[in-house]
Amino acid sequence: MRLPFYAALITIALSFLAENATAHQQKEAYTSIVFNQRSGMLEVQHRFYLHDAEHAAQQVIDKNTDLIGDPVSREAFAFYAISTFSMLNQQQQPLTLTYVGTELEGKYLWVYQETPITENMAGFYLKMTALQELWSEQTNHINVERNKQVTSVRLSIADTWHYIEIAKPAQS
Repeated sequence: MRLPFYAALITIALSFLAENATAHQQKEAYTSIVFNQRSGMLEVQHRFYLHDAEHAAQQVIDKNTDLIGDPVSREAFAFYAISTFSMLNQQQQPLTLTYVGTELEGKYLWVYQETPITENMAGFYLKMTALQELWSEQTNHINVERNKQVTSVRLSIADTWHYIEIAKPAQS
């Protein structure tokens, strides 16, 4: 009689472990594009779940990549991430984004870029394919914030360029 009890206990334990293993990978990344009027810069902040980024880095960079302990690995992942993100202005000309750096914060890895704000920034063509070559279910969320108004888009593997219109600057 005890065998079925232990078998049931083992089955419950294994299903709990399997749930936890799949729960870690979120298959989502978030990018915030913020108009910082004080600095005059358009700030681009990419946020990746550290667990997902670590798995991806071990596939696209090197199997020994350590994003937590090795700043060189973080830089390599950052350059991978920024190579998968592009912005075009309304005339479909590329915006040159400058790499700023990375940061670890809890369960997230942040990658930062910026470009100067110009007078005619009323919309962008956006493309973000990070991690989608690894996981077809990967969704990349992009939020553009200007004057406390946020416009959002979700990009899946089927998406290419997406045009997003943004709030006009406040009049002084």
